[in-house]
Amino acid sequence: MPDKNLLDDILNEYDSKSSPVSPDEDMSSFFEEQATAADAELSDAYTYDAPGQQEQDDTAGEIAGYEQVCGSDDGYTADEYAAEDVQEEDEEDIRVFEPAAVSLSKEGDEGQEEASFHDSVPEDDDDYSDDRGLFDRDRYYEKNSSGLSGNDPDDVADDDDGGYDGDEDGYDDDGYDDGYDDDGYDEDYDDGYDEEYVPAHHRKKSNGAGRLIFALIMVTIVISIALIGSAAVISASTEILALERSGTSRTVEIPQGYGSREVAELLQSNGIIGNAELFRLFSRINSQDSTFQAGEHTLAPSMTYGDIIEELQKKIELEERESVTLTFKEGIRLVDAAKMIEEAGVCDAKDFIAAFNSSKFGFGFESKIGSNPMKFYKMEGYLFPDTYEFYLDDDPQNVVKRIYRNFDAKITPDLYGRMDDMGYSLDEVITLASIVQKEAGDELNMKIVASVFINRLDNQNKFPKLQSDPTSGYSEEVVAPNMEVYSATICDAYDTYKGEGLPPGAICNPGIEAINAVLYPRDTSYYYFCSDLDTGEFYYAETLSEHESNLRKAGLR
Repeated sequence: MPDKNLLDDILNEYDSKSSPVSPDEDMSSFFEEQATAADAELSDAYTYDAPGQQEQDDTAGEIAGYEQVCGSDDGYTADEYAAEDVQEEDEEDIRVFEPAAVSLSKEGDEGQEEASFHDSVPEDDDDYSDDRGLFDRDRYYEKNSSGLSGNDPDDVADDDDGGYDGDEDGYDDDGYDDGYDDDGYDEDYDDGYDEEYVPAHHRKKSNGAGRLIFALIMVTIVISIALIGSAAVISASTEILALERSGTSRTVEIPQGYGSREVAELLQSNGIIGNAELFRLFSRINSQDSTFQAGEHTLAPSMTYGDIIEELQKKIELEERESVTLTFKEGIRLVDAAKMIEEAGVCDAKDFIAAFNSSKFGFGFESKIGSNPMKFYKMEGYLFPDTYEFYLDDDPQNVVKRIYRNFDAKITPDLYGRMDDMGYSLDEVITLASIVQKEAGDELNMKIVASVFINRLDNQNKFPKLQSDPTSGYSEEVVAPNMEVYSATICDAYDTYKGEGLPPGAICNPGIEAINAVLYPRDTSYYYFCSDLDTGEFYYAETLSEHESNLRKAGLR
């Protein structure tokens, strides 16, 4: 709607004319003449700063029209009004605008304004100017379209700040400012493209690096699998072909009804093979896992899996063999057991002792026995007291294996767990149990006697020696007479009146009651004990004076 003040000014101008308009004169021609003159002068005389500022241009056009048609009451020219508006806009907007040419024109009687905007021309760069010296946007995009899809200016992607600034001059290069806060607009409308624009050549390099890393990882994995597989194949081949196994031949008895699992475990425990599971797999692949024959087979560790299976497939004529039953009591010494075995016609005593202290069958307890150069008989204490049946004139290895198997079965995981709780090794428990076995004859006194020795071991500063009579007897009766080269050091180490702490090894083969007495002793404060040899009565004391009194009671003083 026309501004009322503007109409008033035009009417005043009309009334002030020196030649009044006659009633017959068309007043509209006067207004049309004034508007045409103002439009012509406005089009020729004025261009305004601030490219893309449509609202600012409209305001400047109105001011210019007012000034042309009616004059200015406050003395401001159109340029001053435009400059003031641009300054106010710049203060509100963080973006900085530079001059750009804007041409306004009137077309038609309807008075529509049409603006053609030209983006600002970069300083000292005439390559982007048209014939009139104004910035030619088509030329600019044609020269700066690297990385964009085509040369169409519409392909230029707006950034998150409201416009794409291709030349880093701080302008919105599309030359159009719609007057909206583009950041706020982005918050209201999510077009799904939140990621920052990355040029195509950058994306290509990143993808290439990722592919290279992935390829290197895959190559590493493949090589690792190949190496592991090769190592496994080499290890299996070495085992199957017996390339690293050696040893003398021995007789292995396959019991009636044994399957492939039991046979494989038996062969491994006898040291014939090194991997029971691999042997089972090998025999199964060759469909030979159910063809093993019961009976005695002569096998050697140097035999290949094929040779072992071939031997196990031989049918053995089971002959009636004469056997003998022997019972080893608790506390028996290894030399005494060997004499019994020899006297029963099972095998030679010396061969038995040699085999007992050197054989390795792979039983679990064997790995828990440490090496001690002070030991006289390495495996003294591991002949579990029990009743055994042996073949007459048998191989010592077979005799030893039966005894080992029995001991391995008697020492349960619970007993090993208790040893760990007490901080004792298997060798220490068996050694102390052998002393307890020789000192006490019943389970109750075994537990109290065990507590006396444990109390002394826990207080070695005050009681460095166990002072057990049976240890002196073992040193004198077993160690010294059977040594090839006499060693007083070893003899004294076994004698707990001379050596401190536990002896290097067991002095006999204890039974399960003595072993349990060490693992579960009575809780006492005793450090001394003695017994009446005639009545078997035990006397316990906490102090030396009490002990001396007990010695008199027991008839030992």
